[in-house]
Amino acid sequence: MNKTKIFTGILFICGAIGFFISWSLMPDPGTTDASHILDIVKRSRSNVVNSVVIQIITSVVYVTALFLLTQISFPLKKESLLGVCLIGVGVLGLCSDAFFHLLAWFMTDNSVSIQRDVVRVMEFMQTEGVRFLIPLLLPFFVGGLLLAIGLRKQRLTSSLPAYVITIAFLLAILMVIGTKTHIYKVPVPVLFILGIFAIGQAIIGFEFLTPSRKITFDHAALDVYR
Repeated sequence: MNKTKIFTGILFICGAIGFFISWSLMPDPGTTDASHILDIVKRSRSNVVNSVVIQIITSVVYVTALFLLTQISFPLKKESLLGVCLIGVGVLGLCSDAFFHLLAWFMTDNSVSIQRDVVRVMEFMQTEGVRFLIPLLLPFFVGGLLLAIGLRKQRLTSSLPAYVITIAFLLAILMVIGTKTHIYKVPVPVLFILGIFAIGQAIIGFEFLTPSRKITFDHAALDVYR
């Protein structure tokens, strides 16, 4: 089996695991209330700093996996290539988000007094600051779905990763609509949805490890670029 394909699969699995672990270490992921964030981070400082480190390492793993992915099948179909580009942008957001968490970690240090100005800084990061972050993070998820679809079309993976990631999207949309319309009054299970998304990416990695799928030069895809 192609060694590059195997290594790429391993990196996708490691990236998916690191992505989920980094968020599972964050207390109450998805919340934007500044005072609440400072309070819960102060009670889980060791987990938060570990999350920061894992999230940064995971970003490096994803970037490496994307570069290697372009080597195992040339040329990539449009969906796959767009997915790679969007995930690459999303990884920038993922890494940037780690520094948002690092700031919260430092602001809860005993040497820092949590007074009005500190809360104001956190409020800014969770409102104005997030407006810069979301356009970087959102492509990570959209790109993940497009990549899964593209890899399926190139017969590099099955339909399963695309189905799983689609389920994560549908759940997220339904949960947000339900919350906004007050159909139910429970917090959106962000970690659960992120976990489903991570499973979809991990399946891509596992399927790269299976010898049943052979990498072939895609002449039809090449014609698109001529």
